[in-house]
Amino acid sequence: MNFRLLEKSLKPVFLRLESGLNKRLGREYIPSGRSALNIETSSACNLKCRFCAYEKKTSPRVSMPNAMFASVVEQALALGFSEFHLRPTTGYVFMDRRVYEKFAFMEQHEGVKSYQFYTNFTILNAKQVESLTRLSKLTRMTVSIYGHDEASFIAIAKSSSRIFRRLIGNLETLLALRDRWPFELTFGFRSTLDAPREPVGELMTLLKRFEAAGVYIHESHGIYGNWGGYITQADVEGLNIKILEGDTTYRLGPCVKLFDGFQVMATGVVNACSCRDADATLALGKVQDAPLKEILSEANPRYRDLIAEIKAGATGKSY
Repeated sequence: MNFRLLEKSLKPVFLRLESGLNKRLGREYIPSGRSALNIETSSACNLKCRFCAYEKKTSPRVSMPNAMFASVVEQALALGFSEFHLRPTTGYVFMDRRVYEKFAFMEQHEGVKSYQFYTNFTILNAKQVESLTRLSKLTRMTVSIYGHDEASFIAIAKSSSRIFRRLIGNLETLLALRDRWPFELTFGFRSTLDAPREPVGELMTLLKRFEAAGVYIHESHGIYGNWGGYITQADVEGLNIKILEGDTTYRLGPCVKLFDGFQVMATGVVNACSCRDADATLALGKVQDAPLKEILSEANPRYRDLIAEIKAGATGKSY
């Protein structure tokens, strides 16, 4: 058996034992305080990764208007948030053509402590890559890499050689600017189960150079979740990828993200989960209809009922 598959199969056993013990001892861990809020600036993406729910979701593919973004940030600051994760569920931050205006707003706002985001790094040009080094409040940038070479990138992301070449060029530009990064850089390196263990080819060799420069690279090859049933094994046919069924994840009680993983979607929907809920089925309200302080309050019946529902096991989706 592949080592990663073995690891995935054993992890639920340990979680089951740990969760069962905590329940017997009456221990419950709920995060205290609010520091970071997730905001989806754009729900559109330029890639169509075959293990992602992007193509199958029914929610709109839009960018959040600047006025709504500013209002959400102001309301969040009033609630005690000071850090912002510009984290889409299935979108891509740079598909928002006004995202640099949003960056400028946060850079200039004295209440904003920091922000961070994920990027597949395939849209920017060299000038835009260089401009990232001037964002003083950008504390972390995570670059998602799909595939371990040009062929696997094209096959997984349903993209083109042109986009792959742009990715390579942007990475070279970024590495050349190493001494000017104001942020912590990490990589999410996701490919197939047959990704080479040692650096082979242009992309993997380039990532090795980043690693030598002190950049952390999280490798996650070949095993992916099913996005609550959106993705099946048939969606990755022809790729050496394993899609895990939802029941492989052991759950006992509500997910921690119900308490510290709120996300304001690009549509204005406030969702209780910033992880894999592509169509915001755990929506708590909309910022167009009610202020954020009411939506994220325990007095909000939808929020209160959702916690009770999931705690009782009535909601069974696993992502």
